[in-house]
Amino acid sequence: MPLFSVIIPLYNKEEYILQTVESVLQQTFTDFELLIVNDASTDKSVAVVSQLSDDRIQLIENPKNLGLSATRNHGISKANGDVIALLDADDIWLPTFLETIQNLYLTCPKAAIFGTDYVETYTSHEDLTPQKNIASSLKGTSFLMADFFEASMFQPIFCQSSLAFKKEICTETEVFNSTISFAEDIDFYIKYGSQYRVAYHYEALAKVRFEVPDQMSKTSIATKILPDLDSYEGLAKENKSLKKYLDLYRYIFASLYSLENAIPKRNAMLQHIDYQNLTLKQRLLLKSPRFVLVLLKKLKGFLLRLNIRVTSF
Repeated sequence: MPLFSVIIPLYNKEEYILQTVESVLQQTFTDFELLIVNDASTDKSVAVVSQLSDDRIQLIENPKNLGLSATRNHGISKANGDVIALLDADDIWLPTFLETIQNLYLTCPKAAIFGTDYVETYTSHEDLTPQKNIASSLKGTSFLMADFFEASMFQPIFCQSSLAFKKEICTETEVFNSTISFAEDIDFYIKYGSQYRVAYHYEALAKVRFEVPDQMSKTSIATKILPDLDSYEGLAKENKSLKKYLDLYRYIFASLYSLENAIPKRNAMLQHIDYQNLTLKQRLLLKSPRFVLVLLKKLKGFLLRLNIRVTSF
């Protein structure tokens, strides 16, 4: 059996899937199977994949379009490896990604979740590395994370395309909650980051593509189902860092609702927030009228085109 099962959920990514798959096949560590789960694509994505000849590739079909979480779950259910590594169909790995995850797996036996840093890659300007709440002196090193949620307070320390985890933690049929249609990764981080240790390599070994058509991060959230942050409040009573993390995402989701003028959902999101867990800047932004948030969003987009990344963290 291979050490790694690499799972790529595929839905209408014909322009990107070849580069994504090639980044897996070019890994320096080669003991893996590659499960590409087609979620009823309507473009030529499957035709592109079918042209590739490698015994490690398996193309799995969903019976119908099931969504990202259910597609990942389908891939996990078919996986034979000891470690699951996720990669989105429009992202790429640097050649040493799997080798680095293997080193974490061998040197950090107490960990069940493994990840690396990542860069955001844009078509309009240079790649950007989001700020992390980790000492810069640790860059280039591997370590067992002391407090996963505290480290994730600026930006996620890894993304779904720079993440791997032991298959043995997948004790439930649904590793990813298939009812969630926005920020399902956040629910995963809360659910498993609160139970298992995280090993991390502080080097960007994945590139996450932005400005991709139909990318979920650009869609409206008012009609989406978000993680039920309130369901984790009981767990957060014994974990102050988790409580801060929950309140951070209450702030983020509430801000998005405000931009879409979905005020009832915004207010519901803030019902259990502890404002002391937010920065002064974040508290002020939550109290700001919508037109201020719209202007700030436009300014942020303008600065991003100049390769300047501004956040409220």
